[in-house]
This record gives sequence, C-alpha cells and structure tokens, in this order.
Amino acid sequence: MRIEIVVFEGFDALDVVAPWEVFARAATIDPDLEVAVVRLDGPPVVSAANGLQLHVVDELGAPDALFVPGGSWVDGTDTGVPREIRRGTLPRLIADLSTSARWVGSVCTGALLLGEAGILRDRNATTNPAALEALSQYGAVVQPHRVVDDGNVVTGGAVTAGIDLALWLVRRELGEATADKVAQAIAYPMPTDVWRALDQSPN
Repeated sequence: MRIEIVVFEGFDALDVVAPWEVFARAATIDPDLEVAVVRLDGPPVVSAANGLQLHVVDELGAPDALFVPGGSWVDGTDTGVPREIRRGTLPRLIADLSTSARWVGSVCTGALLLGEAGILRDRNATTNPAALEALSQYGAVVQPHRVVDDGNVVTGGAVTAGIDLALWLVRRELGEATADKVAQAIAYPMPTDVWRALDQSPN
C-alpha cells in the first residue's frame, strides 16, 4: 500500500512530519507499506507555515491512500488551506482520488479540504477545534474526538492528533502488533480517543 502525504505552500509542518514518521517506521516492519511526501504542482521546494522548507521530488499520483495536512487556517492568512480552497485544484483531485483510494485521511484543518472536495457530506469527521463550525458547513457530522474513523474517510483533530491518526491507521491496516512496535519506538501511547463507525474495528 502506497500512502502519499500531499504538501502545499503554508502547510503545517507537524501535520506532515509526525504522521510521516509513524508511517515510515511502520514501513520498516511491513515491506508492503510505502509512504511518500508529494507536492501538488509548482517548484520542488515547498514552505511550511512556520518557514520549514521541504524539497519534494514527487508529484501527487494515484496512491492507495491519501493523507492531507492542514495549515494557515487559524491565523487567517491567504496561504495553506485557504489558498488551496480558493485555487480549487487540490479539492478536485481529492474528490477524484476518493473514488479509488483505500482511504483518504486528514489532520487538523486538512479536513476542510476534504469538505471542499465534497466527500464529507453526511460523514463523521473532526478537525482543529477552532474550525469545527466551518467543518459542519460542509455537511459533516462533527465528532469532537482526536481521531474519527468513518471507513474510507479518516480524520484527526488539531496538530499532534496526526500521530494518533497515523498510529490508528497502522493498527487498522497492518495490525495491533505492528502499531505497538511503532508506538514503542516513538515513545508515544496508542490512541484512545477514537470514534469509529459501528462497522469499523481494528485488526
């Protein structure tokens, strides 16, 4: 399974780096897992909201799973999530990929990009507490938890919830033993604040 984490100008650095660390460690245990940071378009150097710059070689392709960060929503600047909503390209690609991907995930205000893509209507989801009202305007059923698993759409709360979300997905997709090994390696507890649809359960 190939997971692509898409970045864009003004993304939140921890939204990307923390889940990538979890998935990358899981990939050392399960060789069938692959994770890559990809860009949407433009030059290969992509800047986070806090100034961190990533050199991203690959562009968004047709992954088995897509992970979308947030960024720059709370501070009200015209970059990050607000810019990508205005541009419209990334939401359209999310909508297209959602029909074939095993799952689409987001952390923090990345959920608003999923909402703009039209894939959250009548779906359970969460985001940064400061953006819950905006999330509800996309027709999402807001669940105020750190991780919300609604099958092929999985969302996480604010910033550090990306670690919880990634660990949960590793557990769901690769099994409890692999997730436990990753959690121990990064000295982080397995997530407990997880809402999931009744037909969803970990391995």
